[in-house]
Parts: sequence; structure tokens; C-alpha cells
Amino acid sequence: MTSTIGAAPEAVEEVVADLCRQARERYALPMVGVSVIASGLIGFTAIPAQKARLDQVVAAAWPGARTRILVLASRRARLLARPREQVLDIWRHPRSGDPEGVLERATQLLPGDPPAEVVAFRGSSLLVRAPGQALGWLDRDGDFTLEAPSNRPATPGPGSPWDAAVVLGVALSHLGEPYIWGGTGGGGFDCSGLIWRSFLTAGVLLPKHSRQQRLLGRRAARREMLPGDLVAAVSRGPRRTSHVALAITQEEVVHACSERGEVRREPLADFQRRYRILTVRRLQGEMGSDR
Repeated sequence: MTSTIGAAPEAVEEVVADLCRQARERYALPMVGVSVIASGLIGFTAIPAQKARLDQVVAAAWPGARTRILVLASRRARLLARPREQVLDIWRHPRSGDPEGVLERATQLLPGDPPAEVVAFRGSSLLVRAPGQALGWLDRDGDFTLEAPSNRPATPGPGSPWDAAVVLGVALSHLGEPYIWGGTGGGGFDCSGLIWRSFLTAGVLLPKHSRQQRLLGRRAARREMLPGDLVAAVSRGPRRTSHVALAITQEEVVHACSERGEVRREPLADFQRRYRILTVRRLQGEMGSDR
């Protein structure tokens, strides 16, 4: 396709195709629809990170082109889904798109948690944006109520006041509970779910996923870790899975450990035998400190 800015480079077309493939694998529906036109890219993506990737590759490889991309997860919600009396599991794929019943959990909501925002309806499923920006699917007949958005103030986000003693107290109160993928306290936790729950109990809503949590706050030196700092890492195994822990001291962390199958408190030296630390992140707003 030619224009005054030149044809789309192969690198741009490859990224578009890759995002579409990944979206279908993750959501079981084409939640990314991007077309290459003469002036650049046009269409929609499921989450902001996908649009950011497109913006980046276009800026680097296709000078003069533009991206006009609607982000579904940024649309204003017209309905909220609130858990009733049971744990509400939110799945990466709609149940109707997974006939064998092998579902991967995206996150969980417990009664009393902030509601999820309904993004789209697809057959018997709802695509929702859960508190913490996690996208996933609910069955229409799940244990939740639908309601209109209210004017009640939202839960404060990163940078709001929080107490490290409360955050660590919540995390440590769950020692020994099982590791479950996508868990935020409904029968267990994954690594980012433990962090998410601990801060939410302290009154601060963080992103749910570990890759987003490791971008929060500012970088801190490992030798100067403070209680409540986030320790972002990757596993040393072949999959290089993203991971996050919570600093108790400069020499000790608490985390939901998939390798050991539980929430653990352990020396940093033991932690580093299984994980390579990428960064230590210090969130602003901790009360009684100069963070």
C-alpha cells in the first residue's frame, strides 16, 4: 500500500499480525482489530499496552504515519458487575469458547471489592475490566449483580497514602495459603494477587498484573530496601515467568511462590536462588516516611 509517507514497513505489519494472534489466544475472540491504511493504522485494541506497542513500532519504523486506535479497556463503562456473596472468578477466555472446560483465571473479586466494569457482551459472556486493569470474562449467570456507575469516589490509586505495617500485616496473615493462578484471596493467591490484595486492604488500588506492578513508583537500590517495597523479578527457569514479592526487610521478602505452591516468607538469598531480581520499586505515599 503506497502513500506520501511510503508503504507500511514489514515490521509494522508483523506487529499488527502478532497482536491479533495473541489477542485471539488470550481472549478467544478477536479483541484486537487493526488495519493498515495509507496514513497509518486504524482500529481497536483490548488494552492500553497493545496500543502503546503499536505507537512505538510506528514511531520507530514508519515516520509520518499515525495510529488512530480505540482502546476498549479505556471506554467509559455503562454497567458495573459487583460480586454478591461468593468469590467471583474472572477468566481469560469465555466459557463458551473453551468447550473442554480448561479455563485460565485472569483475576478474582471478593464480596466487598470494587466492581468490575463491563466492556462488551459476547454471547453468554461479558468482557469486563476488573479493578486493577485486568481484562477477562464472566458468565452471564455468574454470582454478580449489574448496576449503573455511581458517583461514589473510586478507591485511591498508586501514590495515595498507605501504611507499610498494614500492607505487610495483610500479606503475612496469608502465609501458607495455596498458590493459585490469578488468585486474589478466593482460595489462594498468585504473586501479583497477594500484592494487589495487601494494598487494597490498606486502601490503595494497584494494577493487578506483575508486569504493570513493576513499573510503579520509582527505582530503589536493593541494598536500601524498605518494608513495603516491591521486588520485581523473573524466574530462573526456562519460561522466565514474571514475578513480584514484597520486602519485609533488606534481607527478607514475602510472596506467593508458584514453585513452592504457597505464600512464603523467606530470606532474600533463598528468593534469589529461584528468581533474578529486575528492579526494586518504591511507592510514594507511605505514611511516616520520606518516600
